[in-house]
Amino acid sequence: MESITNEELSPNYFGMHVFTQQQSNTQRIFMTQSLIKPVGRMFYLQRCGVALDAAHAGVFSHPACHTAPARVFGSDTFLHVSGGWHDAGDYGRYVVPACKAVADLLLAFRAAPEAFGDDWDIPESGNGVADVLDEVRFELEWLLKLQRDDGGVYHKVTCAYFPDIAANPQEETADLFVFPVSTAATGDFSAVMAMAAPLYESIDRTFAKKCLRASVNAYEFLKHSKPLPFHNPAGVVTGQYDDETDTDERYFAACALYQATGQSYYLADATAHYQAGRSADFGWADMGGYGNAVMLFGQRACEDDFLAGRIRSDLLATAEQVCERSEKSPLGISITEFLWGSNMYLLNQTMTLLLANDAQPSERFRKAARSHLDYILGNNPLGVNYITGIDESSPKYPHHRPSAAAKQAMPGMLVGGPDEGLHDLAAKTLLSGKPAAECYLDSVESYSTNETAIYWNSVLIYVLARMSKLEA
Repeated sequence: MESITNEELSPNYFGMHVFTQQQSNTQRIFMTQSLIKPVGRMFYLQRCGVALDAAHAGVFSHPACHTAPARVFGSDTFLHVSGGWHDAGDYGRYVVPACKAVADLLLAFRAAPEAFGDDWDIPESGNGVADVLDEVRFELEWLLKLQRDDGGVYHKVTCAYFPDIAANPQEETADLFVFPVSTAATGDFSAVMAMAAPLYESIDRTFAKKCLRASVNAYEFLKHSKPLPFHNPAGVVTGQYDDETDTDERYFAACALYQATGQSYYLADATAHYQAGRSADFGWADMGGYGNAVMLFGQRACEDDFLAGRIRSDLLATAEQVCERSEKSPLGISITEFLWGSNMYLLNQTMTLLLANDAQPSERFRKAARSHLDYILGNNPLGVNYITGIDESSPKYPHHRPSAAAKQAMPGMLVGGPDEGLHDLAAKTLLSGKPAAECYLDSVESYSTNETAIYWNSVLIYVLARMSKLEA
C-alpha cells in the first residue's frame, strides 16, 4: 500500500461502501442514520445482571447473570454489584472503559439529540425518554454501586479468569471479585456523574441529584488522595485497564463539575490541571479530550477566557494535524500505526475533527471525518465493513462469547480492526508479513483484531450521530 498515492486511487479501489461525490447526500444520510439503532442496541444486548427476553434479544436472550454478591478482593466483605454492561467479548465490567462509553454517549446526545429516538426495541422503548439515555442510566445505576462511602470508586468487577469462549453469560459462575479503588476510576466516575446530572434533571430530578452528589463525593476523595494506579493481583488475568497517570481524569472531573455547578472551585482546578500538561485524547487511558469537550461545549460558557482560548486553539491545531495525516495517507485516514483497537483510535480522532468543526466550521474537517467513517464502513484495503451484521463484508466470527455461544455474530458491534502487533496466536500464525492495514482476521480466535467493546461502539455512535446531523 505504501507505493499507492491518493491520485492513483479510484473511488472503488478498496471495495464496498465507498461514498463518492456522485452519490447523493440522501444516500449518505440514510446509511448513517440507519446504523445508529443497531449499533446502539448492542448496549442492551450487553446488559448484565438482568434477564434479556427473546422478544427483545432474540437468540441472545438469557436469564439474569452475575447476580451473586462479589467479594472485595483481599477481604471478607461482599457487595451486591449486579447490573451494568459486559465490557467486551468477555463478561467483565470495568469502570474506566465504562466511563469512556458513557461520556461518548452523553456527548453524542447533547450535540445531536434529534439523532436518537425512543424506538431501539429495548424494554424501555416508548417511555418518552430517548433510548440512549435509558441505556446510559442502566450503566450509571451500576456505577453508583461501585462507590465506597468515602467517595472512592472500585476499579472493576470480574472473576479471576475468563470463561470458555462459547460460554453464555449465565454460565460464568466462578467467584466474582470487586477490585481495589483506583484514582483513574474515581476521576472518570466523578466526571460522567457530573455530565449526567444536568441531562437527567428534567427526566428524574431525584436521580440527577444522586448523580451530582456522587460526583462531588468522588471528587473530594480525589482531592485528598495520592494517585492510586491499578494492577491485577497475582492470579488474576482479566482486563487490567491500568493507567499510571490520573491528571487527565482529575482534569475531566473538574471540567464536568464546573459545568454542572458553575463553582469557581472546580474551574480553578481545571485550569491548574490543564497547565500541568494533561493531554487531549479520547481513549480510556487518556480522558483529557473529554474535559476539553465538556468545558468548551457545555451548557455554560467558561468564565476563564484564557483557558477557553487555550482549549480552542489546541483543539484546532490538533484537528489540522489529523487532516494533514489523512491527506497524506493513501487510505484517507489519520492513524499511522495500527494498534490493538485501531478502529477506536481512528474514531477518537474523528471526534476531534467533529469538535473542531463545532469550534470553527471547516469543510476540511468535515471531509476528513467522512473519510474516516467511510474507512470503517468498507473503504479500506480489505473491503471489510467493520460493524457486524450490516452486510456480507461484515465480520461473522467476532471474539465475543455470546456470539460464539449463539453461533452467529451479534449485530451492530464494531470490531477492533487491524493490529500490526499481532498480539494473538491466530494473528501471528496467519497474518505475519502482511501490511499493517491488512493485519485483521475475521476469527473468534483473534482477540487482538476481532474482539468488540462497549467503548468502541460508543465512539462509533458519537460519530454516526454527529455525521447524520452534519450531512442533513
